[in-house]
Amino acid sequence: MNEKIKKQLTAFFNKYKLIKYKKGQILFKPGERINGILFDKSGYVRVYTISKEGKEITLPMLKPLFFCSLVDALLGKENKYYIEAISPVELWLAPENEFMDFIKQDPDLYDKMTKSMLNDFMDLTNNVQQLIFGDAYTKIASLIYSMSEKFGEMKGKETVIGFNTPHRMLASMTGLTRETVTLQILKLQKEGFLYNKGRRIVIKDMEKLKEIAQV
Repeated sequence: MNEKIKKQLTAFFNKYKLIKYKKGQILFKPGERINGILFDKSGYVRVYTISKEGKEITLPMLKPLFFCSLVDALLGKENKYYIEAISPVELWLAPENEFMDFIKQDPDLYDKMTKSMLNDFMDLTNNVQQLIFGDAYTKIASLIYSMSEKFGEMKGKETVIGFNTPHRMLASMTGLTRETVTLQILKLQKEGFLYNKGRRIVIKDMEKLKEIAQV
């Protein structure tokens, strides 16, 4: 979503109450209706499900609140996932009918927002394809590249992912074991593509990581 659309949506949502969640807090559980349109001011969440075998499977998306709540409203379906804050989160919740009236009054915004969401969906599809067909090394490189491209902060020539990325979470996003994730990250570190600063991943060269990720 580009900055112009974000500013327009922020101006609309800013009149509603700001809801705050702590890191680790569950925002929604399967079967719960969101009952409105969510728009995040700050923070990151993860969306995951639990298989019949009890294994967590995390979707490769970390800013899904607006998208998920809009789909929930349009289709009238219950949420099927756990949505958990992986950092402190601030978000607005607007009544569905008021948001729909707002975007209907601005066809240009509606058109741009729809195209932006379709682009995000295509990016998600490409990410899933890499996570399914790539080897372990490529899967981790692809996931880290995608996260840093969307949520990274430029610090000089380096890119810092703006939240903690525990190996357990990366494992549930790729279908790999935690041990395999650790080995692949150590390999990427040894080859000089990234390093850890505190609990955050720092990418030294985005172009080289992109080549490895094959995106």
